[in-house]
Amino acid sequence: MQLFAYNQIGRPDELLIWVGIVEAYPPPAVNFEIHGQPVAAQLLPPGFEPLGDEVCDARGNPLNHRALFKLQWPATTERFQITVRVPGTDATTILTSRRPPEKLPAKAAESFNLLLSSCYYQPNDKSAALADFIRAIKPSPDFTLLAGDQVYLDLPSQQNLPDNKKRLAQVLGKKYQVNWFSTPLQQPGLAQVLSHGPVLCVPDDHEFWNNFPLYQVQLGNTHDEDDRANWKNIAQRLYERYQMSPAQAAGFFRQDVDPLSMLFLDGRTQRDAGGKQMFNAATQSAIKRWANDLLARKKNNQAAVGLLSSGQALLMEKPGRWARKFADMEMPNYDDFPVLTNALAQLFAAEVPVLYITGDVHWGRIVEGVSPRGKTLFYEVIASPSRLIDTVGSDQLNTVKNIFRKEPKPFPKHPSAPDDLAGIKLGNLRLDTKHRQQGDHVAMLRFHAIPGGLEFSVDYICTDADAQKRREHSSTQGPFKLLSF
Repeated sequence: MQLFAYNQIGRPDELLIWVGIVEAYPPPAVNFEIHGQPVAAQLLPPGFEPLGDEVCDARGNPLNHRALFKLQWPATTERFQITVRVPGTDATTILTSRRPPEKLPAKAAESFNLLLSSCYYQPNDKSAALADFIRAIKPSPDFTLLAGDQVYLDLPSQQNLPDNKKRLAQVLGKKYQVNWFSTPLQQPGLAQVLSHGPVLCVPDDHEFWNNFPLYQVQLGNTHDEDDRANWKNIAQRLYERYQMSPAQAAGFFRQDVDPLSMLFLDGRTQRDAGGKQMFNAATQSAIKRWANDLLARKKNNQAAVGLLSSGQALLMEKPGRWARKFADMEMPNYDDFPVLTNALAQLFAAEVPVLYITGDVHWGRIVEGVSPRGKTLFYEVIASPSRLIDTVGSDQLNTVKNIFRKEPKPFPKHPSAPDDLAGIKLGNLRLDTKHRQQGDHVAMLRFHAIPGGLEFSVDYICTDADAQKRREHSSTQGPFKLLSF
């Protein structure tokens, strides 16, 4: 039996704990402690339910389950420890959390810290594991955002995935299990990243397959419509059982930490293949409501700053007919993208600033947007990847090329952030790249409230196995200011 738990993001009054138990039927009861003291926990409906991987015992009983429990937040503003255990066994897991504040701290106090990570390919995490870097990060994150591609269900591309639905569920489910239950399995994985809550997971294409929902030439299980439907249904169920909090089930999650209004969007699970829709109706309404709430704050002479996030970069050129099929459909390819850009244009016109954070692209960067009047109204912060995928052919070619360069690249397999933003428009802002990050990394955003808005810094933490590269390619960027007055 293996046990794992993490603090999923919940509504403001909820301390929500996800508990997974594998290799046990029926799933046993669990107990909770906070700082070593027993606490009550409400088991949320439907109780323990199968994880969706179709792993069963000889009698057909499902062996792998998860459940959600609601606890009371302890009466402290400090970080606290939660212990989850199965009574009468040595199955125990420990996590920490800190209740998100109602307001950002002032400059004299400790910062509000948001850990941004994305694009984790577990097979490439064999030495100097990501978990070790996350464990050592100071300050500890107060909010963890996994911004897409927490699993790569479609990789390696040479894998021979079964057509049978049950076997396919078992193969795909095993990839989740390795990442989530990595500590009890004594393998690299995401358990340590997930252990500092609250945690919010935003889905992107590799939660399904590359460029989902379009078929991919290299993935045989996507060529037939029925096969795509089978894969989609299994992947959706696994995403919902492992990653999705009930608080984001409508397609978005909203939380305000005054003056910051944060909106996290699911732009992937409701996508169609024709470029019509990436956001469902509830998500589109949430975008408009978020913008209107910020405008109302500004009108009432209250500081107002937006934070927006989805599974893809915002400042991307629109791929053409072939690129969108054989590479990636970006957000500008979708007919409902203007719902997002129109909301941003409204905010910029009223001089309400916005910070956009994401992953996806396998490089990091910070872009600044300044209005014609010279006011900074926008930043985009990207952190990707935490562990780079393998790309057969180009990896080998780039490695060979690097041998013959006069100045070898430190990360020859990693793409570089684009130099040119000239073809990209966002309202009437002048866009300028302030930082480019290459190599495996995560980012910590540290926030303080200041009069009229906020100040933030970005710690880019290189997670390469090579210590010298980590020293040379880790840096703090900022501080940056976003002011509505």
